Amino acid sequence: SELNMLPAIIIPAYNERNVIARTLKPLYQGILKDKYTITVAVNGSNDGSVDFIRNEFPAVCCLDIELGSKTNAINVAEKSNIGFPRIYMDADVVVNYDGILSLINTLESSETPLLASPRAIMEFSRASIFVKAFYRAWFKTKFYSAQGFGSGVYGLNKQARDCFDFFPEVIADDGFIREVVPASRQQVDIKCTSTVTAPIKLGDLIKIKTRSKLGNIELKNKSLIKNKELPSKRFVSTPTLFEFMVYGCVNLIATKLANKKFKSLETYQWQKDESSRNVQ
Repeated sequence: SELNMLPAIIIPAYNERNVIARTLKPLYQGILKDKYTITVAVNGSNDGSVDFIRNEFPAVCCLDIELGSKTNAINVAEKSNIGFPRIYMDADVVVNYDGILSLINTLESSETPLLASPRAIMEFSRASIFVKAFYRAWFKTKFYSAQGFGSGVYGLNKQARDCFDFFPEVIADDGFIREVVPASRQQVDIKCTSTVTAPIKLGDLIKIKTRSKLGNIELKNKSLIKNKELPSKRFVSTPTLFEFMVYGCVNLIATKLANKKFKSLETYQWQKDESSRNVQ
């Protein structure tokens, strides 16, 4: 049907009842105006989020998937008849309506494969001085400014989505995608921003960074990542000494923890930062 040719937003969600309304509210009007569809792929959850979404946001397609796996949830969502381009979004980030329309427009205007991400904006109000210092350094890296890492959202046009069959069972779905779509076909849409709530404490930040490093180790081990040269110049502008030290220490600790965890990956329990999810 015509409706299924609409652009599609896919939001995998694992016990995200606390934050999902904050994510869906600004985007809901777009479903009613037939601008796109939204599929929330609730997976492995026991927090009542399925009933909550179906009651509060009836126009959202809400899937209830038993298996707790982000990539499986995305695959299941893609099996339901949805259109292109496709935007994959974490359940705890906020993008406004105009921003999403801009991202869709950017993706639709390319005839070659394109991966587009918003620019991440951190919500810092409750974060500690160390957490702030880490992100201030991170904002000065190439990963952030040129590649759109950290926004919790990425979009693929049909040509980019045709570059692979399905999402493999990995922790870092975005890392996988960035390997599949050539770097020259990745861009940051500066008219679109995603608001990411920073963790409050340093320990929570280390958890998040450990997960992201673990995701990369796993991709390398599954040969899903090419051994790329690391950019010789990581920083686009120079962080302060304090920012640099916090950034370096957090990465060092997270790398050590991730290497240790990788040895017991089979028993790895998904780590997430609960501190930023307690919506006031």
